[in-house]
Amino acid sequence: MPLKKYIILFLYLLNALCLFSQENRQQLEFKVENDKLVMLDKYYTSGFFLTYRRKLQNDFVFKKTAENALQLNIVLGNETYTPTNLSSTNTADFDRPYAGWFYLKSELVKANKNSVLSLGVETGITGKEALSGEIQVRTHKFLGVGDNPTWEQEIPFKFLINLKGKYIYSKQLGKLHAFQYELQPTLGTKDIFVKNEIGYYFGRFNDLRTSTRVSSVDTALVNEFFAFISMGYKYVAHNTLIQGGLSYNETTFTTHREPNVLMFKIGGVLKIKRNTIKFIYNHNTRETPTSKNHAYGSLAFGRNF
Repeated sequence: MPLKKYIILFLYLLNALCLFSQENRQQLEFKVENDKLVMLDKYYTSGFFLTYRRKLQNDFVFKKTAENALQLNIVLGNETYTPTNLSSTNTADFDRPYAGWFYLKSELVKANKNSVLSLGVETGITGKEALSGEIQVRTHKFLGVGDNPTWEQEIPFKFLINLKGKYIYSKQLGKLHAFQYELQPTLGTKDIFVKNEIGYYFGRFNDLRTSTRVSSVDTALVNEFFAFISMGYKYVAHNTLIQGGLSYNETTFTTHREPNVLMFKIGGVLKIKRNTIKFIYNHNTRETPTSKNHAYGSLAFGRNF
């Protein structure tokens, strides 16, 4: 089945779910990430994500109790990665490979008042079939901005799968302040890493069962308005979008990954009844030996129904 038909089928299924939904137990979110928001155009340069979230009322893998909330998340995403020198066809000029990643992720979340545990599976494809290169080239031509990316020797077609876990703990410091710790291990054929992150949140927010701090759907539609700042460390054992597959027998250009990556984020969230708006500035240290630090912006809009 062609890729466009998969997308149409996915949207059709979401629409069918909406027709039989209970009010305010679901959310649809569209998010765009792009380094043009901070005047750059390289490395992780853009991402588009459509996310469906649904509160569950019964046991499903996790046990549903009066003290916790269960939630199902489904994400359809596309990510684009490029070297600094977009116009060159000589891989000696590249500080990372061209790579595209088109994927579908399913995630089951159990949220208590101060902690969250989630388990997920992410599957997708790389190569021209991921459409990242085509989207970027057409966008650059249409807007007339920057160099025309060559997409020379991009990471070729692969079907990849990852298992993803996440644990979050929040320590409340009064009504308007909280520290939040996050541990995220990932294992699979796309990448293998462990990420630790700690953040400080200040403003008006709910506990983790209904808070946009952890993308929980709020059935009561309580307003939130807060900002946050966080720092993290990521140990990377393998990244297929940089190194190629785990067999290391690629015929196209690849390079080494940088195993130690530091991250910094600052952002704000406004939720008024059914509508949620998020803005985040992201910064990370280099991901390959010859690359540099990078930054990008993230904008998201969500709607409960």
